[in-house]
Amino acid sequence: MRRLNPTARKQVKRRRVLPRWTRPTAIFAASLLVSGSIAFSGYWAVYSGQVAALTQYLEKTVVEASTTAGLVIEDVLVEGRNETTRKQIMLALDAHRDASILAYDPHAARARLIRLGWIENATVERRFPATIYVRIIERRAMAIWQRKGRFVLVDTRGDVIGREGLGRYGHLKIIVGDEAPRHAAKLLHMLSGAPNMMKRVTAAVWVGNRRWNLRLEDHIDVRLPEHNPEIAWKKLIALDQDYALLNRDITAVDLRIPDRLIVRMRPEAARRRRDGST
Repeated sequence: MRRLNPTARKQVKRRRVLPRWTRPTAIFAASLLVSGSIAFSGYWAVYSGQVAALTQYLEKTVVEASTTAGLVIEDVLVEGRNETTRKQIMLALDAHRDASILAYDPHAARARLIRLGWIENATVERRFPATIYVRIIERRAMAIWQRKGRFVLVDTRGDVIGREGLGRYGHLKIIVGDEAPRHAAKLLHMLSGAPNMMKRVTAAVWVGNRRWNLRLEDHIDVRLPEHNPEIAWKKLIALDQDYALLNRDITAVDLRIPDRLIVRMRPEAARRRRDGST
């Protein structure tokens, strides 16, 4: 075996180790591949005029290069979900494991998410190298809207949520009328000022696109005026507190005329009153 003398040994050049941050990576190699493809294909497209074919070729090249480089979907992170089911979200996202993350369209995914009834707004991001991040804002159910014989949930803005989760919100007030959802928030705010009385309200009907009729327990209807319904509501509360009005044999209380109270008695009670038996 040939030996090197000390002088010769000093002259042997060692192979330089590149720092970790300067080593070529698969991603860098993929970018070179894509750049080279773009340069060559761009010349070819100009020469041949087949721009559409070039676009498809470049998209395919980028996707293949990103997959080779390891830029694939591995995780989906979702925040803000309460009412929307996991299955609904995953179907809307359409994010498949090991698919190219560069080929994934977050804008289209967001549009599909917002079409789900419970979702008011959403953010979808590609977080490289391998995560799809989703942040959703869900609607807040306000009331149950009876429409064409069916019940649906509506949110605080009056927008329809749908029937999903309807069983969990049976405690909400039922509203009826074509434009009822648009006016319900103001009504419910008024009713909430007297929680005990509000509990007795089972439904509200938007009449003539201008005022409310309330249905109370024991099938008592309360007709509120178009203007200043808050004053009429407070008047009803005072009458019930002072005279137990709503515990009497009545079917309706008409508060539409200021400074006047019209009460309709139940037929049996009215008959007894005419006969003098009460």
